Amino acid sequence: MSRPGFAVVVGIVLIGFTVAEHVVSRSHDAQQIADYYQPLMSERGLADLSNEFDAVKAAGAQLDAQAEPRLQHALGMNDEAFAAYVSRTMPGIHAFDQQAPGVVALVGPVIGQMQAARADYARASDIPTSWLPLSSAPWLFIGIGVLLIAVGAAALLRPTRLASAALAIVGIGIVVAPLAIAIPRKVDAAVRVTKLGRVGLAPATGQKAVGATKLFDGMASDVRTKLQPAFSAAAPAADFDRAFPTLSGFANEWARSTSAKSHALSDSQAALASTFADADKIPLRPIPWLFIVPGLLLALLAGATLLPEQHRAGAEARSAGALSPS
Repeated sequence: MSRPGFAVVVGIVLIGFTVAEHVVSRSHDAQQIADYYQPLMSERGLADLSNEFDAVKAAGAQLDAQAEPRLQHALGMNDEAFAAYVSRTMPGIHAFDQQAPGVVALVGPVIGQMQAARADYARASDIPTSWLPLSSAPWLFIGIGVLLIAVGAAALLRPTRLASAALAIVGIGIVVAPLAIAIPRKVDAAVRVTKLGRVGLAPATGQKAVGATKLFDGMASDVRTKLQPAFSAAAPAADFDRAFPTLSGFANEWARSTSAKSHALSDSQAALASTFADADKIPLRPIPWLFIVPGLLLALLAGATLLPEQHRAGAEARSAGALSPS
């Protein structure tokens, strides 16, 4: 294959890849995911998420170890009678007692994984650059493909040294540009973040997150509207807020702001599951090498024509060898 012909073929392959893999629509979906979770994946966002989860665990611990035992003692009930009493009069707290350990076991490790992935998320969000959105990438692919076709076609029509120089420059450009902006490293980061997304944005995970938020809603509501009045009636001399500051503070803060944030996050996990599934179909790993490898070969082939005659034969042989299967 001639050098200009090789450039045309590479350009067609890049455009074909972009169209066949639906990179335009899928990169738009990936951009939507990245934009939505950018605040959450910031240092402050993850710190807030971790603190809120710690508050749930601490409130649950005080509920289980202090508030419920003291109410049981004040009511003079045995374990069986008290369990039936809580189930009947405080269904939100009863559900929390039953399900919270499983939720904690599920959510805790995920938050740790999110914190570990923060640097990767920031790096992947800079594809292709910090000043160009991810949704611009397919148009860059198409633009480079059109450029290769145009330069290759021009070299086919007028095979001059200037045309060969243009081919060599384009080849060097599509090798150097991805390396200069660290595309291979960013793609590796995106692959790792995607693995985390397959867990956090799976449909089943979204349903569990919505259920967990409702579970915490029920517990916080019962603390204020049922547990506190019951405690005050059974032990009038005690001050509920002073006796159980962690539990009381959690219930107040949950109603004030945490519930709304938790609903927004869990609802997004359910709503964006299909969007992520579409974005996840982009074949990330081969993308840098679709530019770097053909660009290097094109630069070598075109550059060989610019060498003095006595060096050209050897250079062409080496380039041909690079193109031949081993």
